[in-house]
Amino acid sequence: MLHMFLPFDQHFDSGFGAVADSFRYSADALADTPGGIGLNSHLPISFLYRHAIELYLKSGIILLHRKFAVPYGDTPSDGEPSVMVGQKREPLHRVHSLAPLYTEFCALLADLAESLSQVPETKPEYWVMTTELDEWIEAIEATDKSSTFFRYPVTKDAERDSQKSTIRRDDIESMTQRMHDDGPAVKAMLILNDAGEAVEAYSHDDTQNKEVIATLRQAAEMLYNMRAMMSYTLVGGR
Repeated sequence: MLHMFLPFDQHFDSGFGAVADSFRYSADALADTPGGIGLNSHLPISFLYRHAIELYLKSGIILLHRKFAVPYGDTPSDGEPSVMVGQKREPLHRVHSLAPLYTEFCALLADLAESLSQVPETKPEYWVMTTELDEWIEAIEATDKSSTFFRYPVTKDAERDSQKSTIRRDDIESMTQRMHDDGPAVKAMLILNDAGEAVEAYSHDDTQNKEVIATLRQAAEMLYNMRAMMSYTLVGGR
């Protein structure tokens, strides 16, 4: 791709896609590190994937607006990028929620369907997002609407925050039962009082966190492929 050898200001999408690639590559490297990188490494990994997804969507929006001279409402296609959030257009740099970005991107693809169907080396179905991606974006949005969930220990959603750490409060009876089941090994810690009685119990469980990373990774990879196709077929790799 030509953009790999050009500074960001020479990229057709102002570098959004290239920076998205860098976040995705970093997430892949951390996710694939043998032995992991700490008990709560899912947080930086998830954030990197989530931010890559946001940037891929912004890249696609900018590229389509500029390539096909689609104005941003009353602003020309070469003006400040924006997206619809509710009933109002908001500057792209202020929008971090994936839902309006994804809605805008899909709407552009639908509006430009006739033009895109004529693009060499592509098929009309290449320009339609899959139902799987629809579901992944919806799931990610439900977890991290404002791009803060994976960055901070505390957000405005206390219930979800309680599930953020891989270390969870537990009870001894439940842990003992799981130790006798055929499930995964139980990694636990007990805090005892002076009488040797267990007064606090905690266990390690990263099952849910792994599922979140899997969703983020699949969505990021699909948008990476989409962005690569758009760059190659629409703007000569720039």
